[in-house]
Amino acid sequence: MKLFVVESPTKARTIQKFLGSEFQVRATLGHIKDLPEDELGVDLKTLEAKYVFRKGKKKLVEELKRLASKAQEVYLGTDPDREGEAIAYFLKEELKKVNRKIKRATFYEITPRAIYESIKNAGDLNINLVYAQFARRILDRLIGYLVSPVLWREFKNYHLSAGRVQSPALRLIVEREREIQNFRVKKYYYVKVLLEKDGKRFYAYYDYRYENPSDAKIIAKKIEKGFFSVSKIAQKREKVSPPKPFITSDLQAEANAKLGFSAEEAQRLAQELYEKGYITYPRTDSYRMNEEKAKEFMKFIQDTLGKEYVGVLRKFRQKSITQGAHECIRPTKVIPQINEREELNRLYELIFRRTLASLAKEMLLLRQKVEIEVISPELRNPLKLVAKGLKIEFEGWSRIYPSDIEEEPLPDLEVGELLKPLRVEIEERKTQPPARYTEGTLVKTLEKLGIGRPSTYATIVKTLKERGYVQIKNKALIPTEIAFQVVDFLTENFPLLMDYKFTAIMEEKLDLVEEGKLSWKEVVYEFARMVLGEKLLSV
Repeated sequence: MKLFVVESPTKARTIQKFLGSEFQVRATLGHIKDLPEDELGVDLKTLEAKYVFRKGKKKLVEELKRLASKAQEVYLGTDPDREGEAIAYFLKEELKKVNRKIKRATFYEITPRAIYESIKNAGDLNINLVYAQFARRILDRLIGYLVSPVLWREFKNYHLSAGRVQSPALRLIVEREREIQNFRVKKYYYVKVLLEKDGKRFYAYYDYRYENPSDAKIIAKKIEKGFFSVSKIAQKREKVSPPKPFITSDLQAEANAKLGFSAEEAQRLAQELYEKGYITYPRTDSYRMNEEKAKEFMKFIQDTLGKEYVGVLRKFRQKSITQGAHECIRPTKVIPQINEREELNRLYELIFRRTLASLAKEMLLLRQKVEIEVISPELRNPLKLVAKGLKIEFEGWSRIYPSDIEEEPLPDLEVGELLKPLRVEIEERKTQPPARYTEGTLVKTLEKLGIGRPSTYATIVKTLKERGYVQIKNKALIPTEIAFQVVDFLTENFPLLMDYKFTAIMEEKLDLVEEGKLSWKEVVYEFARMVLGEKLLSV
């Protein structure tokens, strides 16, 4: 018998089907060890950490040790990231007491081929990944344990918390709300004419912005009895590239916008799809796609829509921190629909369509710009109006994954022809305040700023909601009164904690730890000293 250990019971059941009776597949139900709940658990001078069994996990580990003692080999198949490597590390520390034949099996999708390949190529743990997790966990513990009590004392509220990523994220939301509060609506006006040809109606605009409606009315009055003729027609063809396949931030943003899922819900459902073998690993910042799988998807596009819809497998410029072994989030095989509960089906379909769209042909657009000359006895010189049209000549990828681009049809026009005016109008427009963050747009902004990583986005948003820092209304994140106060207090007293660039630099240093280029303790010391100060660290 061989033992294969993973985190999740769902993952264990899926893999057990592949491996059969030769293996016993067991789940840890997440981390087995962590820092203690009732104390700091970190020596501030040496950074030595006290890791203890999580509640109920000592008994589970004893059962795993019993199985491991009888096993020919033990394979640790936890998730292929920092957290998964740390789980594997603590498992190995316990299981090697009874069995020295322990190997790390790494895979990015749960399919028979991927699992057997992971066993065939199983090796040692990546200790640098473990160190990066130690650094992340201890940093978060230091900030949470040392800064949060400062907030409790200041605001007499023990529900508040501060965090290395959570607090800059809250600053983003508060700053956006202040922009909205300070925004002053400004109105402006355009003159437009409703024209008709062959029963088709369209608008042409005078391209001048009036601050005062009375000024716009003067021009409108002068052209009411004018003659309108086409003076120039310009056409321009444009290609619209297909969307990229999903990475974690994109998936959470799209699932929020299109399906109404919270970031936490989207990540939970994506993890379940992964564990059931439907999609690749859902915590990734890589757009890379396996070439053989891409060919399978492109063949499906050809068979269902036709050869003209098949695009190419594109290569995208990756961030230096992106792990090469990771792929984008894609289905493990070409299955248009799965037979699961509704929310899983909806998320899977979104991923399936986005994957196909990323490999489909570009959209082809025809943009039209028509200049219309107005001659009127009231005008000294002819006036020029502009009408713009848009035709979708080839829908391309949007046949698979809906696009926001909409046609704006114009009738067939010829230079020199007269057009029939129906009415002259004044259109009022208003400057718009910046939009509040949604969970999706906040995650995308954090990703753009380099704050947080794919494994943390959903947790950040969840924490902000649980701490009472934000409320959700019509998908928008609205900061509460205490959020403003906490952001101001932290910005004044812990400015580097709230600094976007500094936070992003520290994320990059954690990635360098992961690559084995920096010592994890040096990174923790540096961040802790600069953010918390010697006084707080000596408490």
